[in-house]
Amino acid sequence: MARILFSAHDTGGHTVTDYVDAGNAEEALASLAARGLANIRLHDAVEIAAMREDRMAIPPAMRQQQAAFELRLHTEPGIRTFGLELLRRNRIWLGVDGALLLWGLIGGDRVLVVLALGFLAFSFLPPLWQYRHAMRYDRMLRACALGQWDVAANLIGQLARNPRKPLLAFDLAARAACIRAVQGDLQDARSALEAWRPKLDKSPGMVDQRIASVCHAGGDYAGFVAAMRKAFEAAPGNMTHRLDLALAEARVGNPDVVADIMAGLDERKLPSFGRPFVDWARGMVALRHGRPEAVQVLGAATQGFLEYAANPAVWTSLALCSGAYALALAQLGRKQEAEMALHHVWPVLRVHGDTMLLTLLKRELKGALQ
Repeated sequence: MARILFSAHDTGGHTVTDYVDAGNAEEALASLAARGLANIRLHDAVEIAAMREDRMAIPPAMRQQQAAFELRLHTEPGIRTFGLELLRRNRIWLGVDGALLLWGLIGGDRVLVVLALGFLAFSFLPPLWQYRHAMRYDRMLRACALGQWDVAANLIGQLARNPRKPLLAFDLAARAACIRAVQGDLQDARSALEAWRPKLDKSPGMVDQRIASVCHAGGDYAGFVAAMRKAFEAAPGNMTHRLDLALAEARVGNPDVVADIMAGLDERKLPSFGRPFVDWARGMVALRHGRPEAVQVLGAATQGFLEYAANPAVWTSLALCSGAYALALAQLGRKQEAEMALHHVWPVLRVHGDTMLLTLLKRELKGALQ
């Protein structure tokens, strides 16, 4: 059973953001539709949500505001969003503290001033201290995206000293394995993740999905596609694994098999952030077959990723998709637009780009890429 983040509209047209308990995406959609909700969007991959034990401890009265906060973090992660939420949740205490502080200052009561400052510190410092882990994780994601491997490895080491959640521990292990693969130790990197299979046997395909990322980081594109196929075969009903396989084939595998894979895709069951990946996969097939609609489809995918551009977890996907979009533009003679599409993502694309994509971009744009 997973507690899945969703948003929808009620019968009055008002937006509802909450969690729904379900065993899979199909159950979640059916349960929400039975409540009379419409325009339902799931915002979690079910296998990830199932490992979010922290959600089970959310008090019922806090569920909707916590869900809304989580959803904001998808598109606006960082200290600003966290700080505003902290202020909102403590607004009553903040008002009381402010009144006490003002009263103490006006009346010259040092004890009251100290008490007010103490209450203020007690309200804000502990959560800010805890948030340092999230800030460190954010820095690690940025370092990985930009290929700052030593910085990323150091931050992973710091985060791994106290991984409070199994999902985080696995994620850190996978990212460390990617760094090892980049540095030429692909076999040992794969072996490090194989050791996680017994711990994640209730999430079929998850280990293979991350092994695929390790293979890609190490330049083993055949291994990348094979691992994605293994993840899909372990859980054929998992729409995320199906889409991942389709995209892997479209990018560096056999684009002729993508249509058959995508035929079984139910986009309603995808998390909301998965929607741009659908256009990306379709656009890559069009691009590799030389069809002119590649520009429109890849442009739509890029726009979809831009919604999450503030989140460094999306930077690599945004860069790769933007690179494909730029190539489609360049092949139509729209070189200036292609260069503009690459302007902000090139520092990431040059690190993570597929070899074929980078080769074609450099050929089409020649001296424009540094």
